[in-house]
Amino acid sequence: MKKLLLRIAVLFFSLALAFMPLIASASSATSYTYAIDAKGRYVRTQDAYLPDRTVTHLYLNKPEDIFIDNKDFLYIADTGNKRIVKYNPSTDKIVMEITHELIQNPTGIYVTENGDIYVADIASSHVIKFSEDGEFIEAIGRPSSPAFGTNDFNPMKIAVDEAGNMYILGEGIYDGIIQLARTGEFLGYFASNKVNLTFVQRLQDIFFTEEQKRNLLGRTPITFSNVFVDRAGLVYSTTNGQDVLQAVKKHNTSGKSMFEEEIIASEDLIDLFVDANGIIYAVGQAGLIFIYSAEGEFIYSFGAFNSMQDVSGLFSSLSSIAVDSKGTVWTCDRDKSILQSFTQTEYARLIYQALNEYSQGNYKGSIALWSEILKLNQMSILAHNNIGKNLLFEQRYEEAMYHTRIAGNRFYYSQAYWEIRNIWLQKNLAYIFLILILIYVVSKIIKWADKKWNVLEWIKKPVRKIYNLKPVKDTLYLFRFFKHPIDSFYELKAGNKGSSLGATIIYFVMFVVYIVSLTSKGFIYQKVAPEDIDYQSITLGYFAISMLFVVCNYLVTSINDGEGKLIHIYKMLPYSMGPAMMSLIIVTIASHFLTHNEVFFLQITNLAGIVWSGLLILLGVQEIHSYTTRDAIKSILFTLLFMLIIAVMLLIIIIMGEQLYQFLESVIKEVIRNVTA
Repeated sequence: MKKLLLRIAVLFFSLALAFMPLIASASSATSYTYAIDAKGRYVRTQDAYLPDRTVTHLYLNKPEDIFIDNKDFLYIADTGNKRIVKYNPSTDKIVMEITHELIQNPTGIYVTENGDIYVADIASSHVIKFSEDGEFIEAIGRPSSPAFGTNDFNPMKIAVDEAGNMYILGEGIYDGIIQLARTGEFLGYFASNKVNLTFVQRLQDIFFTEEQKRNLLGRTPITFSNVFVDRAGLVYSTTNGQDVLQAVKKHNTSGKSMFEEEIIASEDLIDLFVDANGIIYAVGQAGLIFIYSAEGEFIYSFGAFNSMQDVSGLFSSLSSIAVDSKGTVWTCDRDKSILQSFTQTEYARLIYQALNEYSQGNYKGSIALWSEILKLNQMSILAHNNIGKNLLFEQRYEEAMYHTRIAGNRFYYSQAYWEIRNIWLQKNLAYIFLILILIYVVSKIIKWADKKWNVLEWIKKPVRKIYNLKPVKDTLYLFRFFKHPIDSFYELKAGNKGSSLGATIIYFVMFVVYIVSLTSKGFIYQKVAPEDIDYQSITLGYFAISMLFVVCNYLVTSINDGEGKLIHIYKMLPYSMGPAMMSLIIVTIASHFLTHNEVFFLQITNLAGIVWSGLLILLGVQEIHSYTTRDAIKSILFTLLFMLIIAVMLLIIIIMGEQLYQFLESVIKEVIRNVTA
């Protein structure tokens, strides 16, 4: 949903910009910068980058990749011209051109710290290595190791670590990133992509053989789209496709991603670059540039697609990105065959400086910088979130809770709350035990005094009077089902206890408890804001499902010689839901006092309530219809199946009704148009 909203917003602004006059000034942005708010929605923020230089005089032809070395020289894989260009941005001149008989279709380039140039050429099926001066050193072809299998070797992208190990993306290679030693020896496949499987695909994994799965359509693994190695030797990768769990990965030595949460990105990521401070820049082919912290936290995105006019800062087919030591972002457009640079604004500079202070452990300095950012944008979720993290390390827990709550960061809020709760418990634990002991002693004394002198009669009398009211008594009869379910269902069926009114009250009480549970949990567990909840759908769904179960069970049991009447089933269902209702109440209250690490207790409570209520429904069906346990289970399963069939039929009727309405509407409009013409 987040990705869809981002694409819609970018498309809207791109179309608007398409009709603007040509802009080539660094004084104004030609695309908007987007961040996310506490609810995960994309919002426009201050401009982080402004378009600077548009380089068109290099006569490039469909460049596929660029790289910036530690001297800020820009290397370009000029694919259409079959060459490598070394460009000096400071003098705006080409320093060197590299051509070779093996350079036929260069699509990837990487330059090591000592100046060695590696070129991935998909057409010649080689990785070609050159010296800093452009002298040919060697060509590395297909690995001869049996472990490489029968795969073709068509290198598209390449990255190299300090030891000279090469990480290569090969066309049609689904096993992972090809890892070669300095000598060209095959070391194995590094990392692999995991995708979200559909329900049908999961069933296929269970029942189909490997050969059958290989022959199925839509089962082709998703390959990486690019690879990068930073100066610390860490490997990064991008993947495009909507089913990828993480479009940007920062790999550990075993190949697994170091980012725990899903990374915000588009589905067309084509390249990435990591600067000296660990800031990650990833780009989508449609022109969006995504920027992340070293921890994978989304900072913002900018850029847009525009193929109608040559607008500075907008792209037709963005193919690569690189960043120099000054923080200037360089990009290349494959279709326009140009280079485009972007300069940082003060807003972006402060953010990167604050992130750098945090990474170096200077939390006070980082807080001061983030506070300056808040002056530029008081609703910056990124600033509040990072202030909260820094305050947490500064052991200023209450302030950390304040900022992380604004940022919607429940993880760090939970950590701060745990520390505050722990400190409070250490100070007050002795008093708590003393109060509990005092309450126990006082209750025993009062109980003894009431037994001897009846001192609580003034309280018991009005309570008994209220309890003996039939609606109250029938409603509170719910709690008898906790201890004596079979006897209670028998009395309910016989009409001795409980009533339709009591059942109806329980239906509505359960609904209120459910709504309160949805809207009033503690911040850590309240995932959806109350104002964003669709109360109409929830209300309709609650009562529709409840009544549908009653009707369907009556119809099913009527066919299978069930003795229960419709009113019996109507009363049975709410009286069976007592444990589920109590578990919701307990979870809602406990969620205000438990931390993220203690979610297990809430899950167990919820599960216990659901299972207990499920068992009561089973016993209720068995007792009301005089069924065996086996017949009761069959009855419930057929009831659920019948409910599903009715729901599908209603959905079909609604869809067909809408289509019929649209058809009649179009016919009537056409008739009116012809009559009035």
